[in-house]
Amino acid sequence: MENKFSELIKENDSVHIFYSVAELKPYINNLVSYILSAVKQNEHIFVIENERLLSLMYAELESVLTKEQLTHIHTINNFDYYFSNGSFHPPTIFEYLSETLKPFNEKNVSFRIWAHVEWSDQKEILTVLEEFENEADRLVGEQGLFLVCAYDEKRVPDSIKTALMKCHEYILSEDGILPSGLYQSANNIVES
Repeated sequence: MENKFSELIKENDSVHIFYSVAELKPYINNLVSYILSAVKQNEHIFVIENERLLSLMYAELESVLTKEQLTHIHTINNFDYYFSNGSFHPPTIFEYLSETLKPFNEKNVSFRIWAHVEWSDQKEILTVLEEFENEADRLVGEQGLFLVCAYDEKRVPDSIKTALMKCHEYILSEDGILPSGLYQSANNIVES
């Protein structure tokens, strides 16, 4: 999978990938592959993830990366990231991300992002997630970002999954990375 990430990123100015996570082991393998692909390109990577899975990630990476290479990995607790405002609030989330990335942008440091999107039980989450992912897709295109958005399959009903496939140009599965047949670029959507 590492080579597939590298090829996709080499061929595109920006990449926004939806990943519906079914099982833990393939998830960790894909996360590690994404990180290795970035580090081998001398890029930094931001991993927005929960503490338990960060431990599993580091357990895999510490045996294959040097101490210097490990400094290219920057982690953000996804609970702090998504709930810094007390609820899943897209403007606050993007402000947090902007502040986090600012020093890297100012120094022209290349980076990628892996975000495990989680939320508490919240009414109208479909609308909020659509707003969030459409804005993320716009930013990916405008800023030339490489972003994987991972969602727990058990928490994502088909209606939300379909909406998410419309906001992501690519879909990651255990079998590979495919273009989303439902993708509608946020940069091409004109509001009426």
